[in-house]
Amino acid sequence: MKNICRKGKSLYFVEYLGRHQGKPRYKWHRLGPADMTPEELNGALWRLQNRGLYRLAGIMEHYIQNRLPKRAFSTQAEYERVIRARLMPDFGQMRPDDVSQQDIAMYLEHREQEGSGPGGNREMAVLSSVFNHGMRIGACHFNPTYGVRRNEEHGRTRYVTDEELRLALRLAPPALRYLLWATYLTGFRQGDMRRLTKDDLLPAGIRVRQSKDGKHELRLWTDSLRKVVRRALVRSQCDRVFTNAYGRPWTKDAIGNAMQRLKAKTGADWHFHDLRAKAESDHKQGLGLMRRYTRARKLQAVK
Repeated sequence: MKNICRKGKSLYFVEYLGRHQGKPRYKWHRLGPADMTPEELNGALWRLQNRGLYRLAGIMEHYIQNRLPKRAFSTQAEYERVIRARLMPDFGQMRPDDVSQQDIAMYLEHREQEGSGPGGNREMAVLSSVFNHGMRIGACHFNPTYGVRRNEEHGRTRYVTDEELRLALRLAPPALRYLLWATYLTGFRQGDMRRLTKDDLLPAGIRVRQSKDGKHELRLWTDSLRKVVRRALVRSQCDRVFTNAYGRPWTKDAIGNAMQRLKAKTGADWHFHDLRAKAESDHKQGLGLMRRYTRARKLQAVK
């Protein structure tokens, strides 16, 4: 094979570096023992040509550049944050095939001891995707995250009471109030509500392509839902239905900050995504709650 030379008991790849002072210059890269199989030789050549991918950090970078853009937009930022903030410092300098199931189990145990067991599970899900990508491009031979028991998790069961929601809607600024109100009425996820555009408003109701599974869902119009959407559209200065105080699209961080300020006012300990569970639980009663909330605000205005 061209550029492959044997020297003693080893095979080398000879790299031509050009001429210096009229003489050719070469650099010899050891590939392995002279009796290596063709498969081993091809693997050694691949690692040489993709030297950055020889370490797990290189595979992570390759994953961010080539595989991550194919995931849902809402997933990309979170996956990249996990990779750079958590996975690279702990696994980046390791060779991919040197990572064992014991390493994965010890990492999960460490995260559980820190009080972040569920977070460790999310991080291992990201690392699993990285290893799967590494196998697809030939950078590693197996995925060590498979077969390792994850940390125990308990589903969140916080129920937002009617009184808590009424208080939040009364004290929230208009932009956040409309977003909370509509989320409760539809039961859609926060990300889907943030990305809701005016083109998604149909004569029959609100159409959403869910970010989690890609399925389309339609919420039929009710009097309360029409009212809150109309109020939100008056504030919008872009193609989005629900916008911030400046009429621009909401961001996830901005909603988080707004909810923290609202929490300081109300003293409640519920999260934005708890509204989805409340919507599913209340069902028809939820629409009644919104009608009572509207009447209460009108009575306050009269007084």
